[in-house]
Amino acid sequence: MKLTTSLAAIALIAAMASPAFAQRTPPTPEEQAARFDKADANKDGKLSAAEFKASIPAEFAAQMDDARLKTMFDRRDADHDGFISKAEFTAPMQRPPQ
Repeated sequence: MKLTTSLAAIALIAAMASPAFAQRTPPTPEEQAARFDKADANKDGKLSAAEFKASIPAEFAAQMDDARLKTMFDRRDADHDGFISKAEFTAPMQRPPQ
């Protein structure tokens, strides 16, 4: 019985140490800029909706439907030109008006 309890404790500790349990810290502006540059596939200095979707980490994008992605895109597109500039991408995301 003690061995089973010990193994369960080890499994729990290993699971808690996994990235899924790690608290994610917000990316730095430099990390955001690098993500923007990587996502800007055509290097035109702005992200289309498809490029924006590609910038979302896969583990989050898989959990989002198109409506949620569009909402996120629209919140980033501050000037409503249909694209996200690097300044819009790296700016803190504002909450929508209530």
